[in-house]
Amino acid sequence: MKRIFLITMLLFNAAFIGISSVSQDEDYTIEILRTTDAMTRGLELNNPSGEISGAILTLSFQSSGNYELYIKNSLGIIVYISTLPADGMEYTYDLSGIGGCMFRLVLDGPGGMYEGYFTIN
Repeated sequence: MKRIFLITMLLFNAAFIGISSVSQDEDYTIEILRTTDAMTRGLELNNPSGEISGAILTLSFQSSGNYELYIKNSLGIIVYISTLPADGMEYTYDLSGIGGCMFRLVLDGPGGMYEGYFTIN
């Protein structure tokens, strides 16, 4: 009985270590979509682009004005606040201090509200 338990625990640990090492090294694009309508005076605004690499978030937005960046955890609590200048340049944000789980990214500014979802392990 002890042998079966030991083998089961070793297999479980090996599987867990394999899953966690793969997911921590993932780099992926965050799909950020508009959630509200805004008056744009006929200008077509592009959606912001986002990418997460480990705990580093990279955002870019070709628009005008400053957008408030909110990151909420899975309970809806704001864990990070910053500003994104919508000038087309890339900006990076270090999110290593907010922990790991599923997060909701919200950009709120003159062109409306945008949101996207990502995870940090």
